Amino acid sequence: MNLDPKIKNSVPFQYAFNVASGKIVTGVYVKQAVDRFFNWVENAEKKGYVLDHGNGMHVLDFFEIFLQHTKGPKAGQPFKLTPYQQFTLYNIFAWKKKNEKGEWVRVIKTVYEKVARKNGKTAVLAGLGLYCESFDNEEAPEIYVGATKEAQAKVLWEQAYQYVFKCIGLRKIGFKNTQREIRFSKNLGVFRFLGGDSKTLDGLNPSVAIIDEYHAHKDDGVREVLESAMGARKQPLIYLITTAGFNVASVCKQYEDVCKEILAGIKEDDSTFIMIHDLDEKDDWENPDNWVKSNPNLGESIAINYLKTEYQKAKNQPSKAPNFKTKHLNLWVDAPSVWIPAEIWNQNKVESIPMSKFTEFGSFRAIDLSTTTDITADIILSEPDEDGFRYIKPFFYCPADTIEKRSKEDRVPYRYWRDQGYIITTPGNTIDYNYLEDNVIATHHPYNVNRVEMDQWNASQVANNLEEKGIEVSFFSQQIATISFPTKQFEKLVYEGKIKHDGNPVLTWMLSGCVIYRDANENIKVHKGQSHAGNKRVDGIIACIMALGGSLTGESENNESQYNDPNAEVFI
Repeated sequence: MNLDPKIKNSVPFQYAFNVASGKIVTGVYVKQAVDRFFNWVENAEKKGYVLDHGNGMHVLDFFEIFLQHTKGPKAGQPFKLTPYQQFTLYNIFAWKKKNEKGEWVRVIKTVYEKVARKNGKTAVLAGLGLYCESFDNEEAPEIYVGATKEAQAKVLWEQAYQYVFKCIGLRKIGFKNTQREIRFSKNLGVFRFLGGDSKTLDGLNPSVAIIDEYHAHKDDGVREVLESAMGARKQPLIYLITTAGFNVASVCKQYEDVCKEILAGIKEDDSTFIMIHDLDEKDDWENPDNWVKSNPNLGESIAINYLKTEYQKAKNQPSKAPNFKTKHLNLWVDAPSVWIPAEIWNQNKVESIPMSKFTEFGSFRAIDLSTTTDITADIILSEPDEDGFRYIKPFFYCPADTIEKRSKEDRVPYRYWRDQGYIITTPGNTIDYNYLEDNVIATHHPYNVNRVEMDQWNASQVANNLEEKGIEVSFFSQQIATISFPTKQFEKLVYEGKIKHDGNPVLTWMLSGCVIYRDANENIKVHKGQSHAGNKRVDGIIACIMALGGSLTGESENNESQYNDPNAEVFI
């Protein structure tokens, strides 16, 4: 293909030249995407493709002419796409071929883009949605943002809404915002959002579908609904945008592996355009020189100092490392890692727990009832003293007749723990909760306990018995959205040296079994399942977190922790 020098001097081509020469630092997958681009340029005629440079540049001009930045220091300035963004959009809209009717349509029908957080993906895709709604030569176009939840999909949609709200040029050409739609009057176009939790996914006729945070999708339900509804469209486009995630068996990771095979030439699919901004396999993730590979907008929408700060947090607090790797370096992380290392926990050990800290400052208690044959945890956590220190007083209960069995199954010295007073055994082969209740009642006033937090599972009878003795009990939800904040605060206080303990070996053993589960909204929870599979228990740590959660809220007015109320005031 003979190209005009003006085309070669355009930003998309210059980006490709600079990647190929090494002037722009990228990972191998972006280099392969550039090689693929040049291969198409060379073999376009054989493939029956044309490079519609004008159409490719038209979408780039749309951003600068009609859109303004709506946030940050560039707010109010024209939106000029950065080189990698221009290269991506140019490829999507410039390559054309004839369909079975002899009409020129886009070659690209699917886009897979993986880029780290804060590299402008939301702003760009919101603009792309508006462009396709107004200038994509579709009758009555329907643009959808799809995500696992409507709330997530709405984030990108609201960015498009803000463009229309703040950019008078968009309103002049026919855009109008409504509560759940952005409309374009000249062609009856609509821009909507939906999630896997939407009331209905029927009756759709999308021309463009943007699947946001693809890594968070448990299955391809949303994608398949949108793709299957595109059959009547002349040149449909589905855009999959994501960071890396925590599940290497996810549909996103599986599809990414296919995309990598396409880039490598192992598989062929010209209808798919791929941009994977990754570190290379042997790159040192701790070397800042490599971070630009997953952050192509470094120095534009994201600063190197910000990344260095986040990296330092990950180094200081290892449980934050998986999040830094997935969200800022685009590295898939699946293997569970140690939540709070033993050396950090042991730094908080004191010779003895001073009773005066409880009597003077008060405390909160939490009970995590087990099955009647397992360990039950009862934790008292003091309120912060004048230096901000909190102290843990643990009690553990286990049936006496299961001591030997437990020692063999869990491979820990239950008998020794019992003899040293770390575990309270009750007669028989099941826990007698009367022993637990008696101890709670006996220690309630000496430890100046404000309230007892309990997991509601199997706890009604114990809770009723304690309340009959005048002890206030609240039920503490184990839902991840509820328990995430106190879990993060517990971790923070441990790393700051503010949670003191006496080295109780049962509690220390339980901490070693803690694995953190993260959801798509970055909520975290101690993961019981994997710990139990490894013959470990986590009940004592969960009880510590529940007690802290009780401490972080005000007084309860009913039989439920105020921490379950999203409007409750929290004190840190």
